[in-house]
Amino acid sequence: MKIALFSDIHANLPALEAFFKDVEPRNTDAIYCLGDLVGYNIWPNEVIDEIRKRGIPTIAGNYDFGIGRSSDDCGCAYKTDEEKAMGKISIAYTNEIV
Repeated sequence: MKIALFSDIHANLPALEAFFKDVEPRNTDAIYCLGDLVGYNIWPNEVIDEIRKRGIPTIAGNYDFGIGRSSDDCGCAYKTDEEKAMGKISIAYTNEIV
């Protein structure tokens, strides 16, 4: 049995499309997502739509968990104040458009 796993797409639709293009000819029996579909990029809704359209079972990642609860915390391990500030902008943006 061939299983394809992927994670941490973080709303990057072109990366997700590249993954599907790569995995398609491999004739996998199943595809699973290990989470973090949203955050950091501008296509969270489109990424979620593609996953739903394909019926891919998905585990909620920490970012997905935060967005699913309209939280202002993604549970990310930011180390610097700059990372924390950028993280707040990212999660606010994602909460706004999802």
